[in-house]
Amino acid sequence: MNACVLGDDSMNRSAKIFAAVYFLGCCVLMLLGSLTPGGNGVVAVFAKPWGKPALEVIASAEGRIIFVRDGTWVALTVSSDKQFIDRLYEAGAGFVASSAIAAACARWTGVSLEKSI
Repeated sequence: MNACVLGDDSMNRSAKIFAAVYFLGCCVLMLLGSLTPGGNGVVAVFAKPWGKPALEVIASAEGRIIFVRDGTWVALTVSSDKQFIDRLYEAGAGFVASSAIAAACARWTGVSLEKSI
């Protein structure tokens, strides 16, 4: 009888682990989906640590640099269409964040996007 109880308990434990991993995986996918840009608006361009600076990535993609602070690994630009986002990745961007993330970064650093644009 103990073997059945242990088997049921381990089944419940593995089911709980599976459910937790599945839930966390879904949350990560939803988060990544919400961070990616949808088209028009201000976007934050993050450079790869081993690649070109964000300024060069934007310039290579024929974009306009709106703001960059002391570091060269993050810069803000304006996306006019989906093809511009593709050009940023082709030029070497590590990650291009949505306008919501760009606005949050600007607020966090005290930058007014209305003045920059």
